[in-house]
Amino acid sequence: MTRIFHVRSLDPALYEDERTVLLSPEMIRACRLAPDSAVKLRFGSASCEAVVRPAAEPGASPDEELCLHPALRRRLGIHGGCRLSLVYQPSAATLYAGPLVGVLLSRLYSSQEMPFGSMTTFCRELTKAGEEAGVSLFFFSPEEIHTFPDLGGLYYDEKWKKGIFPVPHVIYNRLTSRKYENKPEVQHFLKAVQLRHQTHIFNDKYLDKNAVFSALGSETALQNCLPESHPFSNYHMLKAMSARHRTLFIKPASGSLGKGIFRLHVREDGSCEVRFSALSGTVVLPYPDLFEAYFHMAGKIRTQAYQIQEGLDLLTIGGRPVDFRALVQRDGGGEWVLSSIVARIAAEQHFVSNLARGGTMTAVPEALAGTSLASRKGSIQRTLKSTALIVAQAISRNVKGTFGELGVDLALDTAGQVKLLEVNSKPSREEFSLPSPAEETLVRPSVRRLLDYAVYLAGFM
Repeated sequence: MTRIFHVRSLDPALYEDERTVLLSPEMIRACRLAPDSAVKLRFGSASCEAVVRPAAEPGASPDEELCLHPALRRRLGIHGGCRLSLVYQPSAATLYAGPLVGVLLSRLYSSQEMPFGSMTTFCRELTKAGEEAGVSLFFFSPEEIHTFPDLGGLYYDEKWKKGIFPVPHVIYNRLTSRKYENKPEVQHFLKAVQLRHQTHIFNDKYLDKNAVFSALGSETALQNCLPESHPFSNYHMLKAMSARHRTLFIKPASGSLGKGIFRLHVREDGSCEVRFSALSGTVVLPYPDLFEAYFHMAGKIRTQAYQIQEGLDLLTIGGRPVDFRALVQRDGGGEWVLSSIVARIAAEQHFVSNLARGGTMTAVPEALAGTSLASRKGSIQRTLKSTALIVAQAISRNVKGTFGELGVDLALDTAGQVKLLEVNSKPSREEFSLPSPAEETLVRPSVRRLLDYAVYLAGFM
């Protein structure tokens, strides 16, 4: 059985010894423990021998209370006035406290108010959700893994504080840089915690565009949604694709935020136009023929993997392309559910809609209302939602890895057919509305769902 407890430390003089764990008589009976039972108490990878004794009287908290000797709390790495769940396994005579969830971020900053930069608001929101759900959270970066098997990090207890933690039950990988994720020491750490401590890691890697489209190619339900896409290898492929499609998109297979994308258009006379996005706007370069255009792009294409994709005749608003970002997450039962979907409209002089490139975000019905598809907005919105779920389910079947959330980018052609653009395993938190100042004490359902899934992975159900 699982219950949530408020963790307290009493005056050490009130404990018989440092191993004492005080629980309500009701909880001791529910666990089928005799008074003064010896158990192993575990919190993440940390464990201590303990003796469970009945609390002398109910505490003042409306929650049930778990009272630990301060020394025992320190040995286990339990910080602050947190709320935790307890699970007792009689066969192992072990009382599991947790779950402990570590959030792996690219870096921690020196600022006490904004220790995670632009991610601080999201981290604070996660902490609030943890307090509600009985989940202990800490936040760490690749710089903190050198102390493994102990981990340094930050936790919130009225303010951000430093602490030392055991290896957690679950790690939520929020590394937003492939540079950090691909470091040998980071890869070694992630493999080590899985092998030695059975830690569950979700969103454990970035997705490769070529691998995604290859994996989804066999999905019957998605055949009409997939633009023709291939790993971009050479000029002959470019020539063959341009014979079938006048407009092509050439994207870094491991890119994000709209960076490094080329839009190539071949005119009737064989001349070409290559566009790429810069912060100042779209750069347009004319070329007399396809080979000259390829020669311009070849330098970048040779240094990293690219994808070549059919250019679509997409829906626009005021001449600006619009696409749709769906946030699809696993719930507390491990099932995929749609948490949010928004429309993104490209900025003037841009052909990508990413917010980092000046795009704007709006509700799907509002975006569709200003287009030629306004009369079908209800059915189209339903199709967008169902397609996002089908894509997430297909990814989990066909792509190796554990994913708790995915950003699914969809578009509509001018006929209203839904098309898949890409799938992102590290969806930007800024691309989904944060609470307004009046709602900043609230926690969004999508944030709660992250921790519901972490609880599911950890087995604290």
